[in-house]
Amino acid sequence: MRFYQHMPHPETLGMGYIFRTDSGKLLVIDGGLDAYSHDTEGSLFDALCRLSGSPRPHIDEWIFTHIHSDHVGEFCRMAEDHNGEFTVGRFHFNFPSEAFLARHAVAKDLSWFRRFRKAYCLYHQDPTAYDRYRRVLRGDRFTLDGIEVEFLRVPNENILPNPVNNTSIVFRLKAAGQRWLFLGDLGVEGGNELAAICGEGLSCDICQMAHHGQKGVGDNVYALAAPKICIFSSATWCWNNTEPARILHTRSLPEIRAAKHIVACLTGNAEWELPLNCAEERR
Repeated sequence: MRFYQHMPHPETLGMGYIFRTDSGKLLVIDGGLDAYSHDTEGSLFDALCRLSGSPRPHIDEWIFTHIHSDHVGEFCRMAEDHNGEFTVGRFHFNFPSEAFLARHAVAKDLSWFRRFRKAYCLYHQDPTAYDRYRRVLRGDRFTLDGIEVEFLRVPNENILPNPVNNTSIVFRLKAAGQRWLFLGDLGVEGGNELAAICGEGLSCDICQMAHHGQKGVGDNVYALAAPKICIFSSATWCWNNTEPARILHTRSLPEIRAAKHIVACLTGNAEWELPLNCAEERR
């Protein structure tokens, strides 16, 4: 089993991860910004073609954490530019309502929600597909060829600060004997809710750091997670941000400082055999 990080440009913030099982099944998490979709070295579509060994890749499971452009942009572009050239077995997401976004989010977030909804319907060739989709619920699970996924948290529209990031779904993934925790862009308020729900159940071997590592969940979540490996989907400017309230604070936490770091802007597009080696020297 292998784990692939999609990071086509070190200066562009985005999040895209792919698990490829030994039998060639694919699980995609988010996908990233569509800024490089027309660059054959940078598009997610081309990465999926390479990983699948097919000009018409099949993605068995696709999870979207939340509606921000740097997470769903690549899917939208694929549906717009490559519709009919790829297939998806199942989608997994739970986005807030359009009414919530219209009241509490900025205009570009509402615009991306509408673009995703249109792209999802375009993919299905059905204008009602988005409205008929059964959204992920807390406690939902699925398995894929040795990968186990459990959804721990879904949007709570009563949380109004940092409204879109706090709609991130959170899930636990088990693969090759290791426990992964994916936090999306979850903020402090959503993180507090998550900690109250899961407590010590957040303990993991590998943690995808919330909001690319800066201004995400509170220290309490990372204390509970206590990961051995931290995955930062950070661009160069984000990783080197010297403002104490941003990424340097996260990196200074005892649980995080002691862990190995995998940093997107330092490795770029990269691939690892699972299980990940927790003992490797971190960057």
